[in-house]
Amino acid sequence: MKIAVCDDEIQFVNVTCEMLKEWAYLREIPLTLCRFTNGDDLIMAHQQQCMDLILLDVVMPLLNGIDTARELRAKDRTVPVIFLTSSREFAVESYDVNAFHYLIKPVSKDRLFNVMDRFLETCKKPEEIFMAQTDTGFCRIVISDVDYLEAQNKHVHVCLSNGTSVQIRELFSRCEEVFSPERGFFKCHRSYIVQLGHVAQFTRTTVITHHHASIPISRNSYVAFKEAYFNHMFQS
Repeated sequence: MKIAVCDDEIQFVNVTCEMLKEWAYLREIPLTLCRFTNGDDLIMAHQQQCMDLILLDVVMPLLNGIDTARELRAKDRTVPVIFLTSSREFAVESYDVNAFHYLIKPVSKDRLFNVMDRFLETCKKPEEIFMAQTDTGFCRIVISDVDYLEAQNKHVHVCLSNGTSVQIRELFSRCEEVFSPERGFFKCHRSYIVQLGHVAQFTRTTVITHHHASIPISRNSYVAFKEAYFNHMFQS
């Protein structure tokens, strides 16, 4: 496993790397650590040797962590990023670049180990598949790839994270059972279900996804949606 740690404080980088070494030793995982003190060097290194995980400080001089992550996402939309910072004020922005997690400094060993164990389980977890009926047969949909679903008469429009979409012939109530809150989805409107991890921003009336799709939030759903979103964002 190749992990990058990027922070302008070299002492923090070294302490974090030592904790990661201990975690990997206890889990019997081969580990390569790459240390960086600025975002530019991290971006260049990731282009040459893809990382399996990036731990990235938010507050850095010149190119900060959020902008560094945006640069990384321009080339790689899947590499997991864990943000590290002393303030929660950047939490919403961190999810704009689809962060895997958000850790508050100082980072304790127990907290870091818990998040790393979650990451390890994600790596091992098989993809959940929904075999959906279409007008011509069936199609295979990877549940985690779905941005949102929209009910359209007898069909459901499924928008995927790669920018493509598919029309399936399923009851919307059936889709609610599959794309459930337990899997990170929320029905924000009678005709829409959105994946919370793919939400870039939202207002009282609208959700914007990472692909700039605009989805309505019903008046009666806003409070529950907001609570579900932040629970998902800071879940253990």
